[in-house]
Amino acid sequence: MRTTSNVVGQGRAMVLSTAPVIEKYYQDDEAKKEALTRHASEYINTNQTMYGLLAGIACAMEKERAEKGNVEPGTITSVIASLMGPLAGIGDSFFFNCVRVIVAGIAIGIAADGNLLGPLLFVALFGFGLLALKYVLFMTGYRTGTSLIDQASESGIISMLMEVAGILGAMMVGVLIASNIKINIALAPVVNGAEINIQGILDNVMPGLLSLVLWWGSYKALQKGLTPVKLIFIIMGGCILLSLVGIL
Repeated sequence: MRTTSNVVGQGRAMVLSTAPVIEKYYQDDEAKKEALTRHASEYINTNQTMYGLLAGIACAMEKERAEKGNVEPGTITSVIASLMGPLAGIGDSFFFNCVRVIVAGIAIGIAADGNLLGPLLFVALFGFGLLALKYVLFMTGYRTGTSLIDQASESGIISMLMEVAGILGAMMVGVLIASNIKINIALAPVVNGAEINIQGILDNVMPGLLSLVLWWGSYKALQKGLTPVKLIFIIMGGCILLSLVGIL
């Protein structure tokens, strides 16, 4: 999710990203000031990883304007504004909803046994891995300009990647729910001398049904504004209470 602080941060980052190119290729101080001011006033809201590609394209266009003068300032601003949405869609679907979930699932599985490698693996792959990818995307955008995005849009690759990433991310969420959320009903009432295994009945209906219900309820609670910290304490308190009365 991209908050207001992220938007402000990305606007400032664009100034820092384009400043070396502007300083190197613009000869007139007034032109440098105009270029930096233009980027400082931009509204930028896109995926953090895909921002590298956007910044690279902006630097390429600034270089083109400084060397040949055939790129208007409004064109640079318009290109950045038009690419924010598509790049955000790709980045959020693939990196946030897909890659992050997969890496977190692997790391959680390792950390569940008390292995310190779990969180270190997550930081290395999702943290430093995406940091390196940002650099690669920046250099790609700087070398290719807008041609890369145009080709990807025309070929339909962008929409296909977004759909595939969304499906894979949803599958991984399901795997994480089934493997990491365990709810077992301990209550087994005896009726006419026969013990009723409630957990067994639920498993016959749908294995992991209570885990799915808990996840869905938590998701809806977060959507309605309940903070994650409060939700954690509510779940912990509920589990303790239900265990004391013999239900869990």
